[in-house]
This record gives sequence, structure tokens and C-alpha cells, in this order.
Amino acid sequence: MKHLFSSGEAMHKKNVRELSEGVFEGEYLEYDKVDLDTKFFCSGVINNKKVRLSFTLSELGYEDVSGRLNFGILMQSDILLAEWKDYELLDLEI
Repeated sequence: MKHLFSSGEAMHKKNVRELSEGVFEGEYLEYDKVDLDTKFFCSGVINNKKVRLSFTLSELGYEDVSGRLNFGILMQSDILLAEWKDYELLDLEI
């Protein structure tokens, strides 16, 4: 399921993350559930090129995200800005 970043998140640049490849600006996240093994997908741009990336949360990142989920206050930026275990760039537009 696609989950858009809110206008407030975009306005305050909470949909932006620095990666080794450049500054990533997310448009939306895709996921069906939130658990430690969930692979999240995010579409956006790096250096004006469309890209899709996948990532999984670290244990610490998952603890932070699941706490906010349990309280019903989870935002897409909480997931994007949480600590990741790993990530991979997919579908890079060249």
C-alpha cells in the first residue's frame, strides 16, 4: 500500500534523507505492515533523477517506529528517518 508524506512533512523537509549517493527526497512509502522484517520501498528523487529504494529498519529503528505506531502517531517521516539496517537503490533513472 502506498503511504504519501503529509504536506507538513514535505514543507519541513522531513521526507529528505542524506545518502552516500546524494540527497534523497521521498514522495511516498510502500509497505503493508510494520515489523522488524518489513522491507520498505520509497519512491523519490536523488540529484533530480527519479529513484526507488528499498530499506529495512535496524532493531533500534524498529523500536522507535513501533512505539509511535502503538500510540497511533506514526508518520511516514518516522519510518524514513529511523535508523536503517540496510538499503538498496532500485530503478534509478539514468
